[in-house]
Amino acid sequence: MALLDRTVCCQHLMLDSLLFLVLILLFLVSGNSTQETTCCSKATGSCRSACEKMPLVTIAADNNVREKRLQDVHNFCSPQLVSFWECMNETLEEIGRGESWSGRACCPLPQSEKCQHACVTATTKQDLVQSCRKSDELAFFTCLDRQEIGEECCGNARTTECHEACRAIFRSQLTPSREARSAVIESCSDQSPKVLQCVKNFTRVTPTTDAHKYLHCCDKASETQCKDSCRRMLRIKTTGQELIDSLQEGGCGPPLPHDKLWQCFLQGSESASGPTTIEVSRIDRMGMDSAKLHCCSKAQSPSCKRLCLKTFSNEWTRSWDEFNRECLSELSEASLIHCIDEVEEPCELGCEGLSYCTNFNNRPTDLFRSCTRIADDAARYDVALWQQQGFLGLPGLQLPVRNISRCSPNMWKAVACALQIKPCHRHTHANRICREDCYELLSQCMDWSRMPAGHNAASLCSRLSPENPDTPCISLKAFLEPSDNPYMQPQDEVSSPCKGDPCNNSEVCTVNRNCAPGRPCPPYRCSPGCKLGEVSQYVVPQGSYVRIPIAARQKDCLKICQCSSQGVVERCQPMPCYTLDSCWLANRKIEHGMWFYIDCNICSCYAGEITCRKKQCEVTSLGVLDPAYTSLPCNCPPHHVPVCGRNGYTYPSSCLARCAGLKDADFEFGSCFDKDPCDPNPCSEGKRCVPAREVCLSMLHKPCPQFQCVDANAPCTNMPHDPVCDTDGQEHPNICYLIRYQKMLAYRGPCLVNCENNGPVCGINGETYLSECAAYANQVGVDYQGPCIAVGLIGDQARLQCNDNAVKCPPLTHPGCLGVTPPGACCPVCGGSLRLLYSQKQVDRALYALRGNAVSALTVRAVLQALERQVQVAECTVRGYLTVEIDLFVLVQAVGKNSPSDLQLEACEREAEKLANLVQGASPRILSDLSLSSLTTATVVHIPVYSSARSVLPAYWILGALLVCFRFVSS
Repeated sequence: MALLDRTVCCQHLMLDSLLFLVLILLFLVSGNSTQETTCCSKATGSCRSACEKMPLVTIAADNNVREKRLQDVHNFCSPQLVSFWECMNETLEEIGRGESWSGRACCPLPQSEKCQHACVTATTKQDLVQSCRKSDELAFFTCLDRQEIGEECCGNARTTECHEACRAIFRSQLTPSREARSAVIESCSDQSPKVLQCVKNFTRVTPTTDAHKYLHCCDKASETQCKDSCRRMLRIKTTGQELIDSLQEGGCGPPLPHDKLWQCFLQGSESASGPTTIEVSRIDRMGMDSAKLHCCSKAQSPSCKRLCLKTFSNEWTRSWDEFNRECLSELSEASLIHCIDEVEEPCELGCEGLSYCTNFNNRPTDLFRSCTRIADDAARYDVALWQQQGFLGLPGLQLPVRNISRCSPNMWKAVACALQIKPCHRHTHANRICREDCYELLSQCMDWSRMPAGHNAASLCSRLSPENPDTPCISLKAFLEPSDNPYMQPQDEVSSPCKGDPCNNSEVCTVNRNCAPGRPCPPYRCSPGCKLGEVSQYVVPQGSYVRIPIAARQKDCLKICQCSSQGVVERCQPMPCYTLDSCWLANRKIEHGMWFYIDCNICSCYAGEITCRKKQCEVTSLGVLDPAYTSLPCNCPPHHVPVCGRNGYTYPSSCLARCAGLKDADFEFGSCFDKDPCDPNPCSEGKRCVPAREVCLSMLHKPCPQFQCVDANAPCTNMPHDPVCDTDGQEHPNICYLIRYQKMLAYRGPCLVNCENNGPVCGINGETYLSECAAYANQVGVDYQGPCIAVGLIGDQARLQCNDNAVKCPPLTHPGCLGVTPPGACCPVCGGSLRLLYSQKQVDRALYALRGNAVSALTVRAVLQALERQVQVAECTVRGYLTVEIDLFVLVQAVGKNSPSDLQLEACEREAEKLANLVQGASPRILSDLSLSSLTTATVVHIPVYSSARSVLPAYWILGALLVCFRFVSS
């Protein structure tokens, strides 16, 4: 009977006739609010919106809120919705059974949804045994203990006034206020002395007794500063809460249960009035939605930033309505709204399966936020409502319209569908409809005889649509007719198996790209993960590191946490705080987050740090290119004499290594793959050394580890599932089994099926791999067959860039592909491609916070794997490398040995553009992932391919490119 499930943030703004103009005003806003009830799914439109504003724990714990929300439901929901009302009545009946139970006030506290549901239907504490674990719900069970004490205490009251004043003391989860204590004294001192004494015992501040017995806890601190603070505070602080606050401020960090220091305090004594040990809430650790916390910096007004931080940190229930009303309906907060949209309803390729909005079907390379059957039904309901009411509503303004069944009915249908399905602009992911569509609709279909004076179509559209005609927008004309995308054979189509969230809400859906043609293969895998907050639906995979804003501080502070195997975000460590300062270039001020050019090099400004690509600019004299120009960074000669840097990267020459900032002591001659990291053996006795090569993004603390030590005596079942492939093509569950069976490691990851294992190949990164499969397993594309023997020149043309005749480039995989030649590589390749700048200081800050223990999360492979998780098309995969120009080159290529179809190649290009937009827009999906969080700037470098029927580049692509160039110059 779960009343709460999943909802969409901001849907409850769309009441009745607000829909079309709210569409424009809110830029098709959506996100996730609390959780939607099962009953709500049986309704649509305004009824559903009113229903979704009834969170189960709130209406169960507060009668006043319940009555108000129920009145709203009665106002908006027709009695004819029989199944809806049957569900609602049954739900309310279940809630009503335990209404007199004192523990009902604690129901908002459980972290687990299962425990919350058990609480709102329980009649005694015993009913919680099967659903709530005390070890996981410390705050909840402390509250229950408090309520039991209160029930016993207040049961001695002889007057109603005394009983109510007494219960108010115990219902509060905070220290009772002076007013509350005064009310008890005033109401109970004469008639109920037992109540008064009981309350006094409960509210007395209990000092920390025998402080010396906690001194041994201080020795468990890992930092000297914390250890010293702990010993000092135990001598001068008198209450437990004072001690907790002082330890946090003294360098010990937040009270986390896995930390040995805090564990020691957590196992402390109890006072006479119940537990007084430190309690840690998951909300304090992650916030209500830590992904959306990243959006708060995008708020334009200080009040919206404050409300955003309160709402998504720990005050969701108290702040959400105000934040929603004051900020998420403001045109000026477009950046904030767009950011929140990107968290839980990102723009994804393709739309199919709609029965009402059929013109939106069969669009596999267009972007949509909410292509679902529920959204399809909602659009149908919206049109019916508009026809019935005859007007559209806007806050403070009613817009009467003519009969829309006769006035542009197809356009109104497209409007309703666009509102619900939410198409995204290809280059900006914006949702606003174009000005010409707004003007056409309002000028033709408004009933101006009923319109207040002083308004016309132009004045309204100037408020509701982009004023600048060059601003990217959504044209509805594309959706007035069915898609002209032709039917293709199954092997030429594209698919997105994770669309629609096929896994449960605590799992991560991963596309399975390792399927052999003609064999049955699961299209996706569901893996355990962690939700980034109590109301967040954004899930990260187990083992991954995330960045969470610390909202309570004045500076821009974050902490790095890990998603544990128990599905909990923990092991949090604070990062050094920094401010989002502007950068200065000579006398020119460059705002944080902007990108610009210095000569021919693209640069970015991030928190006062300028990062630039190291491209060698052409030098000409009287229009003639300098004959000494080589195109390589620092004008290095195109000599292939590789050296291995201590970051694990093979530079084509020592000149290029020095140009990248390495000193002579930081590299040695020879390719990194030619060196055996296990010679001499770096592992301790009883452990086996196995190569585990990585390219690190920083060399701040120590050389990039290139090996793994495996305990040869421990059972292999003790190691996590992390498949590897041996040189015989056999897959093993983890590296331990490969050692146990005395096999040779070919590459890490499952044995791949869509590649060749016949001989060495040169990767686009200039490294030689045992086979094509080995290169692909390392997320690296193949340049040519055979070992690497040359370094490629760098130019804008997709052509052979190596002069060595021994290099034979393979043909392009698609006849219509113009290709791109990766910098430093020899041969052009097909696919979507982009180049990424990253902040070295951000990487170093993360390494400092983690004390160098999570280097694997800050490697090139980790970046590529994290980017691939954002790619939903199963026929496309992500490959890339660190270039000699000190940026990241990323390819989104078609999977498989055969030539990709036009549609598949176009889909891969669109996925590359989507990744660039996420990075360029500082999406929370980028900022929350530690591996991606240092990325500052993305530029698309491929030229789109189109079928012969669409061989001319469309105007909107040219416009998008011009807008990018304009931003470069203007920034």
